[in-house]
Amino acid sequence: MAGMSAPVPTSMDDAIQAALATVDDPEIRRPITELGMVSSFDVQPDGRVTVAILLTVAGCPLRDKLTSDITAAVGAVAGVRDVRVEFGVMS
Repeated sequence: MAGMSAPVPTSMDDAIQAALATVDDPEIRRPITELGMVSSFDVQPDGRVTVAILLTVAGCPLRDKLTSDITAAVGAVAGVRDVRVEFGVMS
């Protein structure tokens, strides 16, 4: 593994996963992780996190609420410096 950048500790991934599980879909009122809405998340070594969310419908009126809830939850994880939320649509 020489020459590769050090992987981000799993504990941070686990903490982010746990934080995402506290965010409920504003309409269905169930965790976004349970609904399969979290496509992925990527943690950079400098603490920037990008969360990819899949919406059930393209014109979801609640994307602002989801963005603020996700940013607040993930931003509270130790070591996270910045949170970006990207949206896609479930196929």
